[in-house]
Amino acid sequence: MNTEPVRFQIAAGETHDEEKIQQYRKVLVSPTVNCPEPFPGFGGMCGWPKVCRLQNGDLYVTHSASYWHTGWQTPISDSQGTAYAAELAAKKRIEWILDWDAPDGVKCMWIRSSDNGKTWSRPKPFPQIPNVYYIGDVVQMTDGTMFSGAVIQLAYGMHEKMPPTPIEYAQEYVRFGLPRRLVIFRSDDNGESWYEVSRPHGPFLFPNHPQTFMEGKDGSLILFVDGVPYPAGKGWPSKKEHWIMAMMRSEDRGETWSTVSVAGSNEFDSNEPSAAYLPDGSIGTPSRPTSHWWQSWDEGRTWANRGRLFPVESDESAAIFKKGDLLITKGGIVVLVYCTSVTGYGQVIYSRDNGDTWIKSDADRGFQFDPLSYYPDACLLDDDTIFVVGDHQGFECEYGPFGAESIAMRFRIREPGEGEGIELLPIG
Repeated sequence: MNTEPVRFQIAAGETHDEEKIQQYRKVLVSPTVNCPEPFPGFGGMCGWPKVCRLQNGDLYVTHSASYWHTGWQTPISDSQGTAYAAELAAKKRIEWILDWDAPDGVKCMWIRSSDNGKTWSRPKPFPQIPNVYYIGDVVQMTDGTMFSGAVIQLAYGMHEKMPPTPIEYAQEYVRFGLPRRLVIFRSDDNGESWYEVSRPHGPFLFPNHPQTFMEGKDGSLILFVDGVPYPAGKGWPSKKEHWIMAMMRSEDRGETWSTVSVAGSNEFDSNEPSAAYLPDGSIGTPSRPTSHWWQSWDEGRTWANRGRLFPVESDESAAIFKKGDLLITKGGIVVLVYCTSVTGYGQVIYSRDNGDTWIKSDADRGFQFDPLSYYPDACLLDDDTIFVVGDHQGFECEYGPFGAESIAMRFRIREPGEGEGIELLPIG
């Protein structure tokens, strides 16, 4: 009997088939699968996964355990964004979050697999820091040291509400604990234990989560982060804030940082960079929300805007591109996994010419490997296939009304002679 699993190919112009895709989807952590040990305030939200393949072959995944998409420590204080939380609760009809009892807020956790994702360890916690709600990225350097990072989520939404007068501005600055700080973690034992090494803030008053860690050609630790460098809104010359990106570097194992450069535009937001070294040695990254592609040929000191990956129009509130992950296969294919609020979650595009041109399913979208995969993150396996994690948020579970699961998929890029597209593969 032939026991080889039936493989599912997705070619240009084809839409996903949820029933077939479900055969390849693996749940890593959820309210019912490998659930974290419940704690006060846990509501079944097991999301925001990030993956790193370690030098020993292990797959290492970080994730959050909480009660909602963000999961503030309660009672929600002014410094966490009381007004923003109330506005959000009313807009999305989730008023229950204002009364949720979560004295410890979110717990960031990690799991690992030693068999290419077939089985996973029980979730274990990171050091808990108040108002940190997920790990932004995780990387292992050539010397085996691992780094990860998060942001202390203070004054959410305040970049549009800071007063334009000096006294009141300074008072709010002190009251909200600005500027917000990044938290950098380090592990010297393959991720078994973590400790905090620094709290940089870079050029931003309101930094976002650490988006990408990578190792520089000189062995330094590089961090791509984004944020809002100045307030905006009523009373300010600029009525709308603009998000920009920054490249930061540490030459002492994450303890001190310098800002190498900033990238972006005064005309549109540029955030959530997922950067990588391209085959020609340059650095490339897409940016949310417009899908602009940025590239540097001088180790990140200057950046060129190469245009948009998806030149399609959308509502101002819709993101054509949302954070994903950029990686290079052994064969030199540039692979970008991402999600979008315009054409759906869990998509991939790729380039065979260093990012100059991109192969897509259609002009406005990539090949959809999993329509549930929100904010996907990826790594390469030994056989040059792509292992992707993402999350599926917002379903009711036994712990609360907003459960989430961290899920994984595996696929390969098809050869040109097979017809462009991807092929879903079993995990493990």
